[in-house]
Amino acid sequence: MATLSSHSVLFALATLSYACSAGTATGVGIAGLDAGGPDAGGSASANADRDSGSSPANKLTGTLGTLGATLPTASAFVISNSGETLIYMSSTPINCKSITTSRWLGSTPKGAQVVELIVKGAPTLGTVNIPPGEVNYAEGGKSSAYEVNAKAGSITFTKAELNGIVEGTVTASYESGNVSGSFHAEFCADGQGY
Repeated sequence: MATLSSHSVLFALATLSYACSAGTATGVGIAGLDAGGPDAGGSASANADRDSGSSPANKLTGTLGTLGATLPTASAFVISNSGETLIYMSSTPINCKSITTSRWLGSTPKGAQVVELIVKGAPTLGTVNIPPGEVNYAEGGKSSAYEVNAKAGSITFTKAELNGIVEGTVTASYESGNVSGSFHAEFCADGQGY
């Protein structure tokens, strides 16, 4: 039977204690330390949410003209493009990679609802009126030439990280319909306009 030195036992106990306090021990004993757990970027579910742009904070209500009642938001991303901040809230799942292609709206499923929020410059805490801000919507499977522009409303940022997460509320009215609610969008570094 092999014996462990007191230094080996103390090192193993200290390592296990640290892993447990950090929430990374997922297996049994020392061997379990390499069995998984969250990485340095956060929990696996948080990373999945970041990649898909999904968040329970995304909740829009209202009617989008001929597209009907607003559908639940499946994904939301914020991009920076040509001196503007653009937020895309889609009723069908999209990911950051899928919006890195110019005119990506045509590749989303027909009937999907995509709401687009636009403000000049970087996002900052506070409210932007419409106009000059924009709240547009368009149907998936079509080009952005079919988008509908809001006549009035506002976008309020309650969290505004440069090249990071943005959160807030929006309200907009159209010739036919209106939309209001909250948003939480993850940053997509190479995102393009729809």
